[in-house]
Amino acid sequence: MKLSNKILFLVFAILMLVSCKKETASVNFDLGYNYFPDDSGSYVIYKVDSVLYNNFDVNNLKRFSSYYLKEIITEQFIDNLGRTARKVERYTTDSLNHNWRFSNVWYIVKTDRNIEKVEDNIRYIKLTFPVIKNNTWRGNKYVDTKPSFINLRFNSTYSFDWTYSITGINENYTFSDAGETLSSDSTLTVLQAADSSLIQKVYSFERYARNIGMVYKEFWRLDAQINPDSIPQQNYENRTVFGFLVRQQAIAHGKE
Repeated sequence: MKLSNKILFLVFAILMLVSCKKETASVNFDLGYNYFPDDSGSYVIYKVDSVLYNNFDVNNLKRFSSYYLKEIITEQFIDNLGRTARKVERYTTDSLNHNWRFSNVWYIVKTDRNIEKVEDNIRYIKLTFPVIKNNTWRGNKYVDTKPSFINLRFNSTYSFDWTYSITGINENYTFSDAGETLSSDSTLTVLQAADSSLIQKVYSFERYARNIGMVYKEFWRLDAQINPDSIPQQNYENRTVFGFLVRQQAIAHGKE
């Protein structure tokens, strides 16, 4: 090989090496961390609608309620496992025109592997990273699944390990209420439980939007009677004698 050709080959090799390094450095892996932001001062406002069934009150078997919930991420602290955690202060009101009333405090722990949220002293694994469709994990692994009593009305909600799974990504979400509208074209759906029989229904899922957090939650926990043929067995709401149904929908978000 002539000297000039050797020089050209060496220059070409150097250019290729530099180009490869630049290309490798520019690769950005999206792990999905922004589906659950934890910035201090971030808040989300929800409209919460629920139905409570109780056949002990024959004159009021089905009770409806609606209110607004505001969750604000506040101060940072170290939890009992030595990890950085953040408090989630929760406020409620009957109308957005009224003042917010303090309700309680939950907290979250966000790591490079998952999101843990402690709700009323019960720890759940809400998300795992990276977010991948059909990915599964034991979201209720820290919940006591062996209660000391057997009760049809309460036992089945926590008596098994819920296997969470991501069933959808990049879905649209829009909800409006009381003059407020929240929209996102990038949400993911986490199916938490879907366990039904002729007499029970346990069904729960949550949706998360990039740069907002949870925007929708639906939770069914119903005990039903075997019904006459006049009502389809799938129609749990008309056959339920005990339980509840909750829908929590985000209508606004921001930062204080």
